[in-house]
Amino acid sequence: MTIHFDEDLAALLAGELSGDATRCAMAHLRHCGECTSALIDVAVAHGSLRSAHRNSIVTPSEQVEPLGPLVIPAPRWTKVVTLAASVIVVVALGIALVSVAGQSSSPKVSAVASLRHLDGPVEASGSAVVHVLPSALEMSVSTRNLPAAPPNHYYEVWLLDPTANKMLPLGLLSPKGSGTFSIAKSLMIQFPAVDVSLQANNGVAAHSNVSVLRGDVRTV
Repeated sequence: MTIHFDEDLAALLAGELSGDATRCAMAHLRHCGECTSALIDVAVAHGSLRSAHRNSIVTPSEQVEPLGPLVIPAPRWTKVVTLAASVIVVVALGIALVSVAGQSSSPKVSAVASLRHLDGPVEASGSAVVHVLPSALEMSVSTRNLPAAPPNHYYEVWLLDPTANKMLPLGLLSPKGSGTFSIAKSLMIQFPAVDVSLQANNGVAAHSNVSVLRGDVRTV
């Protein structure tokens, strides 16, 4: 069910939302035409009320008929449409700023690995991407054409040192064949390869010796 921001639109226009709430509303408006349309309606109503309030105030100087040529004021709806257009520009600018900020804060990629089939199906493949976080590394593993694990089995991701034949378990792949794992920076240097194994759910924590995918990690 889509959650809309009907009650927050007036607060957004007035600048009364918190920073997090504003970013959340901007992200929602980027993809929700219904709320964008509602935002324009709120802006139009707000502009109409302000215009009506200004026109209801008559100063003494305004009661005297002015001299000189008659000046016909611009229609009121022109100001309202201008206000609505300004709101759209502000919202679009805010969305762009949030998008740029999100891109600039994206974690840096430090290493990648292409995973090739070993004991798995020939058409199976995958990739691993290592991102640099402030206090650790984060590896995201995704697979393609890897069939679902048989009953009472699961796929597990390991760091591998082929030279010393040492392995370090990272965690399980999700049923969709992907997973994200946190790694200490010092450990990544010791294990230059990634392995995906098929494990039996029998309580044995050691590697099963059935490697369905494997690949060398290279820095970028």
